[in-house]
Amino acid sequence: MECGCDGMRGLGRESMGKAITKDSVFDSMRRVEAALKLRYMGIGFVWAWLYCTYATSAVFPCRSGQSINSDESWLLSAVAVVLGFFVGGLLLSRRPLGGHCLRRFSIAAALLLTAGTIVSALGAFALGLAWLGGAMTGVGYALLSLLWARALMVLDVEELEAVVPLSSLVIVPCVVVYPLLEGVVGVVATALLPLMSGVLLLLCLREGAKRGGVEEAASSVGGMSPYLKDSEASGAASASSGAGASLSRRFGIAESWGFYLGRVAVVLVVLYLGIGWQAALADVRDSMHALIDLDVSMLISSLASVALGIAIVFFSRRMSFTGLFRWAVPCVIIMLVLHGSSGLWAGFVSNAIGDTLDSLIQVLVYLSAITLAKQGKAPVVLGVGLLNGSVQLGVLFGNLAGSACAGSAAASSEVAFLSALICLVALVGIAAPQREPIEVRPMAAAGSDALEHSLMVGCEVLQERFGLSDRETEISFLLARGYNRPYIREKLFISKNTVATHIRHIYGKLDIHSKEELIDLVTEAARK
Repeated sequence: MECGCDGMRGLGRESMGKAITKDSVFDSMRRVEAALKLRYMGIGFVWAWLYCTYATSAVFPCRSGQSINSDESWLLSAVAVVLGFFVGGLLLSRRPLGGHCLRRFSIAAALLLTAGTIVSALGAFALGLAWLGGAMTGVGYALLSLLWARALMVLDVEELEAVVPLSSLVIVPCVVVYPLLEGVVGVVATALLPLMSGVLLLLCLREGAKRGGVEEAASSVGGMSPYLKDSEASGAASASSGAGASLSRRFGIAESWGFYLGRVAVVLVVLYLGIGWQAALADVRDSMHALIDLDVSMLISSLASVALGIAIVFFSRRMSFTGLFRWAVPCVIIMLVLHGSSGLWAGFVSNAIGDTLDSLIQVLVYLSAITLAKQGKAPVVLGVGLLNGSVQLGVLFGNLAGSACAGSAAASSEVAFLSALICLVALVGIAAPQREPIEVRPMAAAGSDALEHSLMVGCEVLQERFGLSDRETEISFLLARGYNRPYIREKLFISKNTVATHIRHIYGKLDIHSKEELIDLVTEAARK
């Protein structure tokens, strides 16, 4: 009996050791997931669904090009996604969803996109199913994308800058696996992607509820400027008048940002007009894809988004639409020129540029819209709906134009449209916004405190004398008021690395080494 008891105790210790090891593994996995915020990368499954549906043969084996379906259901899907973003963004911003309603709405959006994928695949046997599937996938994709924007609001700026770009990693295995899947297996595998996204979205919403709920800072009109006290900012917002101001208040957009977002939307439509046109006429498999049987251009675009996230996190690169247009416009022109050129690698490079631009702009839409929402400039679903709707509208027009050129008997029609398109992209590049709206100068006149007004004047003098940027002037003012770096980060909704980089640039331009020296310079400049 003693031997038996010893044996049982030994077996119990061995089992307990295995259990502890198993629990420790799961605990380590949970810690890794919590640190990297892997569940918030579920937006990547939505982007992966778009790639697997429209760029592989998993769902539509008869598809030609990247966007044009072999039947009319593609057109209904494209129109549905445009309306879904515009109308959905407007309605969800005007009538925010509560916790339980938000979760039910998320489940419905994921199931709608999943069912639409299956119905679209069955559309090969009945045209009515093809039309129904196109409408379901268009609306489901738009709603799921908008709901993810709402869920991502719980992340702080540093987490957001890492999570959104890294979400593109989900596409990488899809590039390798999904082109090999066909028939029922391909349809089921593609339909699982929105389901995975929906499950992760529910987990994120539950975590957001534990944090106290996801409340959009953009419910009020206008963003808080560090140049005003809280009471002054609310008073300035209520005192604004005129048709433009009332329109901004109606939709929850800060007055100075409404026109800016409109210009950005127009530029996105034109850029994606070129990208959609090129995609509609591009070969299903470019030279590199045919050579090694791998969609290298899409792989490059996904890794480019990851590289963008790394650049933001480790090198404090602040990405904005203003900075994007400086290099996106010439890249689209190069893409179009290469498309019209002949050669082994011209098609591959053209596709790679188009795919990379698409991935980076998608990431930037979410980063910019959520950041603006945190600053109170515009509701997050309205911002994502407006910008993504503009993207999809440009794709729709571009695909239709490309389809018309492909069906034209005269080769000169394609050359003529290509020339006109290059001129249009160049023109919109000139008209693109060169800077984001800055509330520095208007707010300076509203300052009631004599000391604050003096510091503002001093910062503006230093800006003109030493070439400080608007953001650097803003941070200089906060430093001169005595605020520390964590306060500046929370006030401006930027990461600590970005704050540190701006301060380093300020000190370098002013040739100083401390905040005390900055205060002395600002005070001295204000006296002159």
